[in-house]
Amino acid sequence: MNRWKWLIWIAAGALLFFYTRNDTHQDQVSANESSIKSFDPKYNPNQSLADYLIFRAMLSGEAKMAVTGSSVTRGTGSTNQNKTWRGQIEVNLRNSNPALETFTISNHGYSGYTSVRLLEDHVTAPIVKEQPDVLFIETSVINNHNKNVSLEDTFNSLDSLYQLYSQASPNTRIVFLSPNPCTTNKFGPPLNQFGLKFTDYVDETSAYIKKQGWTYFDTHGAMLYNMSSKNISLPSTLKDGIHPNDRGYKVWADVLWPFLKQQQGALPNPM
Repeated sequence: MNRWKWLIWIAAGALLFFYTRNDTHQDQVSANESSIKSFDPKYNPNQSLADYLIFRAMLSGEAKMAVTGSSVTRGTGSTNQNKTWRGQIEVNLRNSNPALETFTISNHGYSGYTSVRLLEDHVTAPIVKEQPDVLFIETSVINNHNKNVSLEDTFNSLDSLYQLYSQASPNTRIVFLSPNPCTTNKFGPPLNQFGLKFTDYVDETSAYIKKQGWTYFDTHGAMLYNMSSKNISLPSTLKDGIHPNDRGYKVWADVLWPFLKQQQGALPNPM
């Protein structure tokens, strides 16, 4: 009789362990589902770009971000890629959530490229293949100005870039951004053959992109405002009058980071 009691107690203990373990597993599943749901754009359509990357990492195991543009996207002027605006944003995102612990940003910046040249196959094909969740397109208008690309051709190239990436990768959130402010022009006259200054290209592309309803970040204006508020001189942020030095790239990253964390509004939901 005692033997049967002992067996009954063992069976009861086993059942209790099974159900307790099962309940714990269900609690973990519910917690994970709740975490994912809190970052799901279906429930937060105006979510930040940073939260969207966290959501994508939770959902698929990794998040992907790419940047394309000219030499100031490539990182010319910095002492190390970790010092560029891309490198610093990458670190900020890694530190923002455990889901992004191994997150990287692929760099498709090319020195001397205009916005027209950003459409060349060797630039676009790797980005399309990557299917990034977020794509930053620096407008490359420093080179457009220096190399006498007309505003019409500039606008047409931005149209083509948006259409290419939005059609090839419909779930990618595309963000245009201007380059940094400059002090001198070592690659061309202050006024190009169209009688336009570099800042004319910044202002005109800014107005055009906003008119199309595309997401845009005014790096140029944000950096100038930040430096003015902190009494930082523009020349002290540049290596050669055009490319940022480490200090300049830090200012760029400092003004861009809050933009990634703010609600964006009207960003497309993933399909």
